[in-house]
Amino acid sequence: MKLSYLEEIPGEWQRVLVIGKTIERDNQKYHIIGMSSGSELRLYIIEPFQEPKISARKNKPQRHRNRLKEPESCMDSYLHCSEFCLGNTRLNIQGGNAGSLKYSEQDYRTIHLFLDMMRAGWIVPDWLKNEEWDNLQLVTLTVANRKRLPRYTPDMPLTITHRPSPRRHIVEKTLTLTVGKARSFRFRDHTGDEVWCHINRVTLIDVWENAEKEFNDLSSRQSARGSKKITPEQLREIKEHCYGALEQSCQKGMCYIGMEYECSKDYQLQFYAKKYLNAYPESHSGSASVILMRLKPNQKNGTHGLPLKGCVIQTAVSPDTVRIPAELLFYYEKGKAWREYIGGNNS
Repeated sequence: MKLSYLEEIPGEWQRVLVIGKTIERDNQKYHIIGMSSGSELRLYIIEPFQEPKISARKNKPQRHRNRLKEPESCMDSYLHCSEFCLGNTRLNIQGGNAGSLKYSEQDYRTIHLFLDMMRAGWIVPDWLKNEEWDNLQLVTLTVANRKRLPRYTPDMPLTITHRPSPRRHIVEKTLTLTVGKARSFRFRDHTGDEVWCHINRVTLIDVWENAEKEFNDLSSRQSARGSKKITPEQLREIKEHCYGALEQSCQKGMCYIGMEYECSKDYQLQFYAKKYLNAYPESHSGSASVILMRLKPNQKNGTHGLPLKGCVIQTAVSPDTVRIPAELLFYYEKGKAWREYIGGNNS
């Protein structure tokens, strides 16, 4: 712990706005604390926290396939909201983060935020006063293109737009990919319909070369602007963290597999290498960081006139690889956005 850490806290926000609304949904309680203004406009919500469930077969090694096929957690979180409306004021959510309050007894930023909210009039509801922090998490949402606090009174209703939650469907369709070649295949979806997938492009991605290019570009932009947002020391630490994570999953000189495809239904397909699905997880020493990659095609539509989508198979292969035994393990079906209405004056 350094005193400089404490010096940064007062500058994070200049003003706070108390909202203090409790939401009850699906036998769970959530509480919207309020907002803060500073370099960014942020909104804070306390919600239930559950430790990830550990499989009953935790003592028995599982192949990647079996681990991936385990049911996904479906608990709704306000982290996935796209818009908050305070009365007639629309606040578009740019992004956010969520973390358990379990270890926040030593997190002075969180405690300082709670104390500032209380000084501004936040009254902790009775149901929340004696709740153990182990059972709660704090969601912090960043509002896009806005820094000033909106006007708000307790009688204003709130409207919250939740992003669609995609539904996962298991397929387990085996296929062989060939670098530089296109191919088509079909599968049956959960409705019984025949779905065509057209793989337009299979390439090998040198992730180390891409990472080095990104860092060089970032360094050049920093020098051109004279920006002090990222210091040379911070940039060095970020690079070390990134390269350390890459070393564990894709050693230098190896590649990942990139795919561009079209689908006759609006599904997001998830492919894996066969050897990965049939292998057991490896234990790594040091950092267990994972870098998740997405491939965004340059074109909107593919050769069949359908939306072009991308997928990265994050299994390391040698740069002379031509054929890759793979599998369409599952696809995601788009959900529908939904709105939640909260009346005024509740707490």
